Amino acid sequence: MAEQIAVEIRPLAAADVEQAWEMSHTSLQTAGLEYGWHMPDADALLRSRGHQRIRHLMTQDPEGTWVAELDGEIVGVAAATRRGPLWFLSLLTVATSVQSRGVGRQLLEASMRTLGPAGAICASDDPKALRRYRVAGFELQPRYEAKGPVERAAIPAVDGVRPGSYDNDRDFVDDIATGLRNAPHGVDLDFFAATDRPLYVMDTSAGRGYVACTEKGVAVLGATTTAAARSLLWTALAECTDDDVSILWLRHDQSWAIDVALEARLSLRPTGSFCTRGAVGPMSPYIPNGAFG
Repeated sequence: MAEQIAVEIRPLAAADVEQAWEMSHTSLQTAGLEYGWHMPDADALLRSRGHQRIRHLMTQDPEGTWVAELDGEIVGVAAATRRGPLWFLSLLTVATSVQSRGVGRQLLEASMRTLGPAGAICASDDPKALRRYRVAGFELQPRYEAKGPVERAAIPAVDGVRPGSYDNDRDFVDDIATGLRNAPHGVDLDFFAATDRPLYVMDTSAGRGYVACTEKGVAVLGATTTAAARSLLWTALAECTDDDVSILWLRHDQSWAIDVALEARLSLRPTGSFCTRGAVGPMSPYIPNGAFG
């Protein structure tokens, strides 16, 4: 076992945002090369959205957002949200040069100070992180991801889905979200709006639901029925502008989404875990957001 090192664990400050994001991105890229998942190179848009994410977390969840500092350099970041009873680990990264030396454990412990009756984590394939989460009391549930170009000819006509508004449909979205995860999205909807994630909603006899889209797929999706969830997922796939689509964080009980992915000719593979602790709600039919649960 590598020797433990002494680092300063302190709250993340506004002046830390850019350095914290750069360190995190570099660490995640390196881990992706080792464990077989892809982290794109940093361009202006990715960097801007990354900074927005960290600022949002620092502003909305200051008690859950921490850095590890060593000799004046940030070598680790942890950020956790708390929405109602639901705690969610948004980010935990450690610089490659100091991994396996106790930094990640200290950061996780700091972020868990805001942990309440329920918690969740969208975890990567990193075995060190999975061990850390299990030791912290989380159940590890295997997950899948679907990737590739969408077969556009396979996209069916969808009825009952309309463009939504983050202002006018906020209560509608949060009512459904609370039924699925025992917590609203709340201020995280403001982040989706600020980062130009188009919102679509459905409210018909076939079911109610919502999806926030990205260029590559789904930011978050929740519905009251699998029929509504399928319609919303097809809508998100139709709206994708990127040739390389991704549907992430699919648990074993999201067969409706796995079926849509296969019908769209996406490639499916197992990867990482969805980690839960306490009563997180049914979370189905639901596709979580990797940053906000």
